[in-house]
Amino acid sequence: MKRLIVLVMAAGALACSNPQEEAELLIDAMVESAEAGGEALADTSGWQSKLNTLQSAANSADQDSLWARYQMVSADVQASVPGGALYAIRTYFQVADSLPNRQEGALALFSAAVTFEEKLSDRGRAIQVLTMLVDRYPGTQMAQTALAYRDVLVFENDESLLDKIHEWQTQESPQTP
Repeated sequence: MKRLIVLVMAAGALACSNPQEEAELLIDAMVESAEAGGEALADTSGWQSKLNTLQSAANSADQDSLWARYQMVSADVQASVPGGALYAIRTYFQVADSLPNRQEGALALFSAAVTFEEKLSDRGRAIQVLTMLVDRYPGTQMAQTALAYRDVLVFENDESLLDKIHEWQTQESPQTP
C-alpha cells in the first residue's frame, strides 16, 4: 500500500511539472547515454513517451529557439525509430518553414538531408535539400557545410571536391616529349 501511494505521488508530481523541464531532463539523459558509450537514440524503447514529452514541451515553448530545439530533438527521436524517417523529415521541414531566416531553419534542412541519405538511402533527395539550404542561406557557414556534404554525395566519396582539386594540383605535371 505504501508503495502504491509513492507511485501515485510520483505520477502526480510528473503530471504537474513543467513540460519544458521534463524535456530538458530527457535531453540530458539522452546526452549522458551517448557520452557513456551508447548511441543516444539507439534504444528505441519508450520512443512514444519521449516524443510526447518533447512535443508537449514544444507546444508550451514561448520562444522560437526553444520550440525549434524540442522539435529538432523530437525529429531525431523519430528518425531513430524504424519506419520513422519520413516523420522526422516532415518535422525538420516544419522547423525550416517556420523559421526561414534563422539558423535553426538551416540546421533543420541539413538534418533532413542527412536523414534522406542515411535512413532512406535517397541520395537524390538529400542533394535537393542541400541545394535548397544553399539557396535559402547563401554565404553562411551552414551553406558551406551543405556544399561540402553535397560534393561528397555527388562524387560518392568521402573527400570533398576541393580536396580532389588540391590533390590533382599537387601531383607532378607529366613531362612533355
